[in-house]
Amino acid sequence: MSQLPAPQRLADHIAVSTPRGHCVGTPDTYVTPMGDDMWLTRIRYDGIAVTDNRRLPGIALRILVAVPDNDRWILRRRGDLAQANPCVLAVADPSEPLDFRAFGPGNAVVLDFPMSWLTLPVDTVRRGIDGLNDANPLSAFVGEHLTHLGGVGATCPMMLPDLAPPTIQLIRSLLLMSVRTGEPSPSTELIVRVKLYIDEHLTDADLCAGLIASQHSISTRKLYAEWPNDGPALGDYIIRRRLERARDALITRRHLTIPAVARSHGFVDPTHFAKRFRMAFGVSPSQWRRDNAG
Repeated sequence: MSQLPAPQRLADHIAVSTPRGHCVGTPDTYVTPMGDDMWLTRIRYDGIAVTDNRRLPGIALRILVAVPDNDRWILRRRGDLAQANPCVLAVADPSEPLDFRAFGPGNAVVLDFPMSWLTLPVDTVRRGIDGLNDANPLSAFVGEHLTHLGGVGATCPMMLPDLAPPTIQLIRSLLLMSVRTGEPSPSTELIVRVKLYIDEHLTDADLCAGLIASQHSISTRKLYAEWPNDGPALGDYIIRRRLERARDALITRRHLTIPAVARSHGFVDPTHFAKRFRMAFGVSPSQWRRDNAG
């Protein structure tokens, strides 16, 4: 297995090798950070065996979500067969015994992050993992999204941290839908798709409810009706995500002026941007940049 950059997140939780009966040679791994404690690993293999590493107690719980690109694989959790082809995703809690086998040449994208980021009880997460199957309407969507992340990691890795929040939200929705009884509501998948679309188009100055609705083949009225009422309104959500993205850009893109950062994140009026920034974070954009100069 190729050496991972410190800290060796994926290697801390699983052991990757070539199963018996397959060609000699360890799988190739390519690791890209998606944030402070979230890692995207691309693996190329000719047969692969993934098992849990025995670890010391007290290490934080994590989640592994894998998308193999062939359909010849099985996943055992706690010694029992949990998933087998043609499931799109292999999802596991590496604090429990796991054994994943894929046969023949292939590639996989693996996401590794703390379970606490899902903001769900541990029991809920584990029940969601145990109940996951192809009948879940979000399974294929999550698989496609992680495959897309693998491509981004290979070609434009600096974009990955911006995609971390919607990815966590998408996996959270996947597991919640898995534990839900009865027929799942299609509105859940719609809102997940809408939030992903918003994150991918935050720099568009004309991003609005009408455009979002038309891109999802629904009316603006239906979009507002389906939007969750237990959080910020749609317009406030867009502004907040733009401000969060701009806050990071003020640090990582210091060559840009503050008005340029505002314009590149959908704010036409720099004065309006500065006002909303202060309301959201308690400091002005210029003060934020100075305070984080190091």
